[in-house]
Amino acid sequence: MAAQITRPTAQQVATTTAVTAWYLRSYYGTPDDVGVAEMFCRRDRVGEFAVDRSDLKAGKPEALFRLLVTMTMFQRRSDLQIMRVLNGIGASDAREMTDAARLLNLADSGCEHAHTLDALLSRCDLAKCGVTKRGTCGQKPASPCVLKRHTELLKRYGHFGKMPTSVALMLRANGVADLPALRESIWARTDDRTARAVELEGAVSRAWRISEKIAAMFLSAVTNEALSGDLAPWADGVDASHFVVIDSNVDLFLAAIGYSGSKTYRARRTFIQDLARSVRLDRIMPGLECYNPRVVQQGLYMFMSESNRRACRRDCSLLEPTACGTCPAILADPCPRRRGVTDEAAVVGPR
Repeated sequence: MAAQITRPTAQQVATTTAVTAWYLRSYYGTPDDVGVAEMFCRRDRVGEFAVDRSDLKAGKPEALFRLLVTMTMFQRRSDLQIMRVLNGIGASDAREMTDAARLLNLADSGCEHAHTLDALLSRCDLAKCGVTKRGTCGQKPASPCVLKRHTELLKRYGHFGKMPTSVALMLRANGVADLPALRESIWARTDDRTARAVELEGAVSRAWRISEKIAAMFLSAVTNEALSGDLAPWADGVDASHFVVIDSNVDLFLAAIGYSGSKTYRARRTFIQDLARSVRLDRIMPGLECYNPRVVQQGLYMFMSESNRRACRRDCSLLEPTACGTCPAILADPCPRRRGVTDEAAVVGPR
């Protein structure tokens, strides 16, 4: 039986509209907006993993590959934690983990369990020793391995070191040399804008640890001009509204407004898209297109991201001890910064 479709209520639309207006007023287009393409061009955010802005604007293969690998690192931990890890990795190691050709050369010259994407996904059992925190595996525990070194550098769960190499192997498995060639191959197969979006998402998601969420994060960055400006080289010919990032913060918002639909990614994405159809962005900020679910979703993400907001010295909750008293009442319940904000403001003082 097909899952029942959940439609947004008037109250849910009103709350979403208020949050979106808050985001457009407070974070949109500023250096404090987290997770958008501009952030990944900044060394103060991602260290040596920063993408050259002009190269990304031009859609160069090297810049796109670096962006995809770096974005994929932002999962399962707070953004600030990942930024600290990335800022602690040197230039040489950062270049190695974001260079598709070099990763393929290292894979081809190393363990046979990393020669192909299928082998890497099914046979490589990369892990991390709980005592030494060194990379290890059950297949060849004593052998040196670039994947073991990568998992140590990335300071994540043991198998995460497979990710950079898997992205390079994903391109080979799709029969292309780089990400622009992947896009071109899909464009040649279909003229349908939504079909292109779905195919791109499926192709990129073949890599290790690239979920629908991470694929949407990368693909929205390079296709959604309202969010990325001139850093969206793939904006033409694709339905960018398909790419909606559903992360834990967005789920917190959905829970706060009483979302009761299916927990599948597709159902939650559809619900966000339906919400966005009722949020007239052009009425909130003239110049924006009226419908852009990724912009609305980014607003929900930033609103619920307590750690990112706490780190932003100009967040509305830190402006003055009574700042929250000026916020619309409809935002009171979902706002994570209202909880304990009075005590924090008393300690921090006015900004």
